[in-house]
Order: sequence, then structure tokens, then C-alpha cells
Amino acid sequence: MLGTAFQREVLTKLSLVGQIYLVGGAVRDALLKVDCRDMDAVTDLYLEQIEAALAAFGYHPHRIGTKFPTITVFHNKERLDITSFSGNLREDALRRDFTINAIYYNVRTEEVEDPLAGIQDLASGLIRACGEARERFREDPVRVLRMVRLATKLRFRIEFLTWQEAVAALPAVAQTASERITDEFAKILLADDVTGGINLLDELGFFQLFLPELARLKGLDQNHYHTKDVWDHTLQVVSDTPPRLLIRLAALFHDLGKWETASRECYARGWLKSSNKSFRLGEFVIMGKNLARFDNQYIEVKGARLDNKPWVIQAKRVQTAVPGLKEFEWITAGKRHFLGHERESGRLLRKILPRFRWSMFLHTPRRNAETELIFLLEHHMSATITFANELKGDDLPVSFQRRVRKFVWELGWNGRDFFPERIEELLILWQADFLGGKVREPEDQARFELVSSEISKTCTQIVRHLEQLAWNNLYSFAEQQGLNGRELGLFKESLRRELILDGRNFDLDQKYLASRYKIFARPAEKNDPRN
Repeated sequence: MLGTAFQREVLTKLSLVGQIYLVGGAVRDALLKVDCRDMDAVTDLYLEQIEAALAAFGYHPHRIGTKFPTITVFHNKERLDITSFSGNLREDALRRDFTINAIYYNVRTEEVEDPLAGIQDLASGLIRACGEARERFREDPVRVLRMVRLATKLRFRIEFLTWQEAVAALPAVAQTASERITDEFAKILLADDVTGGINLLDELGFFQLFLPELARLKGLDQNHYHTKDVWDHTLQVVSDTPPRLLIRLAALFHDLGKWETASRECYARGWLKSSNKSFRLGEFVIMGKNLARFDNQYIEVKGARLDNKPWVIQAKRVQTAVPGLKEFEWITAGKRHFLGHERESGRLLRKILPRFRWSMFLHTPRRNAETELIFLLEHHMSATITFANELKGDDLPVSFQRRVRKFVWELGWNGRDFFPERIEELLILWQADFLGGKVREPEDQARFELVSSEISKTCTQIVRHLEQLAWNNLYSFAEQQGLNGRELGLFKESLRRELILDGRNFDLDQKYLASRYKIFARPAEKNDPRN
């Protein structure tokens, strides 16, 4: 018999009172010889009879739901869900979602009953709606996403008519509860064949409807370091990450901003004019730093013209020039750029998050899950930028160790706590992104591993270092100096930062504290109007 000892005990006792069948995932997965935690049963008893029988047997039944009420019994982390039906298996099966979920196991006789040939579909690897697919999806549009989840999990194909009706029913999914949509989407993202699941969602039209910012990455070409467009690169990064929801989501969204920032190198020349806090060069808006110093001058801008805002050029280099050259020209074999795409990805994600309920499904102790997701997007390029020279193969500078400590500290410390989990998540995402569909030589991999292993090792050292810091002497010193409140907090933070970046354990004796406080207080003395 299926289920745990507790579930079998409850089912056996109920079978003495009425007909009871296991149905759904438990029976399906048992036939596939895989484990299943879900245990759903149906019985010809009325709900009140189920509750009374369970109570008589010493259990504590709970009625859950109003439209389709279920009687649930719990035992530690185990549960059993029981619903009432007419006693007609075929009639009950025709109200279920897919034939492979409409196979019944008779608890009393231990026989399998299959009113809709679900066993045949199971053997054929086929997802097929029970009865009329249109009606099944109309009853519950979220079944469209459940279909994709099952096909992804089991690596089954979807019957043609079922697929057609699912495509037609997709717009109705948007009218259902966002937590249900999020739940199914999350399960698809956690599947072993996550790429297959994403591709099915894409073919269905899910991204065009729910995440157009993601759908538009298809066909967006990149620079010569990449072998894939942004969409295919994204799929590669997602598939190369472990099945942890926060990281899979970060991988899925990490390059959202590339559509907005996609650009090609060019030259633009002309008179720079400021207007309403912006700078124009003929027909172009020029974006960059220190442009005010060139106002009303004839200049040459080497920059990157945005694909999707062709009137905007991001300046990389600005210099005065002599009139007479072309006002605009593309740079031959110019580079492809996505300048600032990580910040743009974070901005877009802030707009996307309210469409879902990720906070219900993400588990990040001590941290706000959605904030952490945005953080991963906005910093996924940080290590590549910070350690660009090391990744190119330049000799390791003397400052390498300190820069690693600074990198780890500044990303892991939020002003109150240090989060080694954040560093670990960044490293996982960085590795998938750094290697995903890019032209890399063996030595690139070796350099990456050197830097990433140093970051990981340093993170462990900082955790240990923080545990060893003792502040008793600081508080005594502060009392002598009359330090308290915000000023004490700032001094303590400056000490902590210096101790961590130095990497050594200093004794916080009076001499050391006095020397550090002198340095800490010096800027205040300089700004004191009495001096």
C-alpha cells in the first residue's frame, strides 16, 4: 500500500467506513516508481461523515477551502488530504486535470482503476487533458502552467489538442491569484530540465504576456566574446545554476537590462549644448560624466549609440575637435556594449516583482528576499569589473588580498550584519554568467577559479574574524572620551572596517584606540568652524 505508516493507518481505518481511493500524484508516481510526498484521497462519504469518522478514530481533522473543501489530517510534517465524491470514478476523473493524474488506487482491494486510460498515457509519456481540454482549462486556467510543470518534471510531450487549448486559455491565467501563478512558475524553475520548462513557457506565450521584458531578449546579439544571443545565454546561465529559487530567479533576470542598454561604438562630432540639465550634440543626447566643461565647444565623442534609443549616445571619451569631420560615423569593427545593464536590470526587476508573490516562496533568513534578488542583479558584474586585470592574466598586485577583503566586506556587510550567504550566491551566479556561452580559454577558467576561491576563502576568514572581535575596551575608552550615540557608532564602524580590511587581530588597547580615534576625529576637527 502507498504512503507513510501514518497515512496508511488513516486510509485503512476510513476504508472500513466507506469506499476510499488514492488518486493523483501519489498513484502516478508510484507507477513511475518515484517518491511522492503528496497524498490525495477521495471517498464516497460526505464531508461531515469523514470528519466524524476521523474524530472517532482519534484524529484531528481540519476542513480547508470553501469552493472545493478538503478534509486534512496532519502528523508532524506528514499530511493526508481527503475529498468527497459521488462514488462514480469516471465522473470524478472527468473533473480532474490530466489523465495521468486520474488513476485510482482502491485502498480496500489494493486494485488500480483507470477510467480514462491514464496508464496508457503514462507509458507513452503523454500529457492529455481529462475529457474536453477547453473545459478543464476554463474550470481552472492555472492548469495551463501545471501542464508545463508536469511535462518538464516528467519530460513528457503534450497532446496536440491539449496544447492548442492551453495556448488559447493562457490569457485567463492572468485573472487568477498571483500566488498560484508564482507557485507553478517557481516549481518549473526548480526542475532538473529547467531549460525545457522555460522553452515550453516561451512557446506557450507566457513570457510575452507576463514578462515581456524577458521575451524581448530573444535575438539580441552580443559582442564577440559570446557565442549566444542574450536569450540563449540567459537559458544557459539558468541551467548552470543549482535548483535554488533565489539563484535561479537571479540567473533568469540578470541580463534584463541589456535590451535597454544595447549599443554600438560610434563617433559623434559637433557643438555641445546644455539644455534642461542634459547635453545635446546636434540630433543626439549625450550621456556621460564631466560634460559641463565642454559646454559650447566643438567636440568629438567616442561613445556607444543605443540600439533602442538611437538618439542617445553614451560617452566613453570626449575631446575638443576641429570642425570639418563627419558629424556621425560608426566605428569599423566597433565593440558591442551594454553599459550599466546591471543597474538597468535591477530597475526593471523592481517593476516586475509586484506581478508575482515571490516573497511567499523565497527563503532567506535574516534578509528580505526580494531585496536580495535585486542586489544579485545589480552586482552580478562586480567581481568581473573589480578583478578585470587578474582575469586577463596580469600579475597579481601586492594589493590583491586587501582588494579581495574589501570586495567581500563591502558586498557582504549591510551596516548591521555580515551575510556570507550573499557572497556565496554572488559567486554561484558569477560563475554561471562568466562561463555561460562565452568564448573562454582553459587559462580563463584557471584565473576565474583562482579569484573565486580567494573570495570564498576570504569570506570564511571574515566570518571568523568578526566572531573574535571584542568591544569591551572600546566602551571603556568611549566613556573616558565622552563618546556616545551616533558618534560612537561611527567610530566603532570605522574600527571594524579597518580591522577587517587589515585582516589581523589587533588588541583594542587604549593606545591603539587613541591612535585610531585621533585619525577618526581629524576630519571633524578640520570642518569645525572654531579651527
